[in-house]
Amino acid sequence: MKFDVAIVGAGHAGVEAAFALARQGARVTLFSDEPCLPYFRPRLIAVAFGQAAPEAIAIKPRKAYEDAGIDLRHGAVGHVDAGARAVDGRVFDGLVLATGSRAFVPPFQGERGRARPLWTLADAEALRGACAPGRALTLIGGGVLGVEAALRAAEAGLRVTLVEAAPALLGGCLGGDEAALRGALEARGVALRVGVGVASVTAEGIVLADGTALADDVLLCSAGARPNGALAGAEGFIRTRPDLSLAPGVYAAGDPAQPTAARPVCQVRRAQLMGQLAAGNLLAEREGRPTEAWAEPALPLTLVAPGASVYVRGETRGEGLEERRLEGGGPGAARTVVCREGRPVGLRWVNTREALAEWEKRLA
Repeated sequence: MKFDVAIVGAGHAGVEAAFALARQGARVTLFSDEPCLPYFRPRLIAVAFGQAAPEAIAIKPRKAYEDAGIDLRHGAVGHVDAGARAVDGRVFDGLVLATGSRAFVPPFQGERGRARPLWTLADAEALRGACAPGRALTLIGGGVLGVEAALRAAEAGLRVTLVEAAPALLGGCLGGDEAALRGALEARGVALRVGVGVASVTAEGIVLADGTALADDVLLCSAGARPNGALAGAEGFIRTRPDLSLAPGVYAAGDPAQPTAARPVCQVRRAQLMGQLAAGNLLAEREGRPTEAWAEPALPLTLVAPGASVYVRGETRGEGLEERRLEGGGPGAARTVVCREGRPVGLRWVNTREALAEWEKRLA
């Protein structure tokens, strides 16, 4: 008898779960609330600035879904009844909630509607139409996606200002090596305003907390995301059991899923791993086998964009750590090995890959 499974959400977790289940013979219906093929979300930045075509960022071609027997359905889901494993009234044998997340735009004072998000293909295509070379772009947010967007926008010929309220870019993960990243941004013509927040948004630009007014033609906000948690609380998180289950035959995966005390992080690899585990545990439950608990992985940080690159691996912050700077790497580069009791436990490489693979093998 066929095992009918519904997956609500066609982001990285949902697609990973869909193909894992289909390979094991399940009949999968994958619900997507967008009219296009599921896509690799971080590459939306390249689409927005004319460096990739929309069809080039699809996770898989349409034929892959057809060959796997996955019924990919487009359009918003009206109602999910997890207790009954039902989606819009149709009952399934299994259900995976992989509802992803949405862009977060802070509640700025003033003309908040001017702040554009970049989280969907529709966002990317709208931004592409607005970002002609020579126009001024202010970008709020100095995380991985914000820094990459600044570099790609500069590559596309825009005049870019990057604003970050925190005292450091990339959440401070680079320590003293941040100077190499800042140098690369400034070399590409990106003006940096780090350590000062936004007081208000005006019709012509923004006003910073220190009173500085910045004029722009386009305002892009890269301030993170919030989970779309169907059946979740006000914050959008879905509190699951350790094995990602919610009820018999029902699992959650991806950004909303919160199986541990740690808050979820919107990260592609984490979503993929969760999708694999949810699929595997759903099959294990059906077959009467023990399910596996989720363990938060130590995820690498990688940023590769025109003019700059960042690779952070392992443990790089905390007590009892020592840093060892390596020579080489080329002009404007930085390489740091982080050690505990003489053993390498973390790496920070900026603007170079020289010997990175070798040091990755040496991590404790």
